[in-house]
Amino acid sequence: MRSFLILSAVSLTVFLVLAIATSERAEARCKMFNASHNGTDMFYDSGTEGTVKNKLLWYVEQWQQENGIKRVRIGKMRIKCGGWFVKYMLPHRNCKAKARVCY
Repeated sequence: MRSFLILSAVSLTVFLVLAIATSERAEARCKMFNASHNGTDMFYDSGTEGTVKNKLLWYVEQWQQENGIKRVRIGKMRIKCGGWFVKYMLPHRNCKAKARVCY
C-alpha cells in the first residue's frame, strides 16, 4: 500500500513537470520592431511608406538570421507618416513603421 502511494506521487509529479514544460514551449514569443525613414517620394515607386516597410522587413530578416529562427509571423504593420518639409531643396517626410513579430 505504501509503495503504491509513493509510486502514485512520483508519477503525478513527473506528469505535472512534463505538462508545465510542454505548455511553456507552446506559447509564442513576440517582439516589437520599429523602423523610420526620412526621405522623399520622388525617387521611389512605392514612396516613403514602401521604403520604411522594406526597412522594417529587412530588420526582421536580419534578426531572424542572427538568432537562427526559421519561421516568424508578422502582425499588422502600422505605418504613420508626418507632414512634408524641405531638405536639400527637395520635399521630404518622416515615416515610422512598427509591427509585432511572433516566433
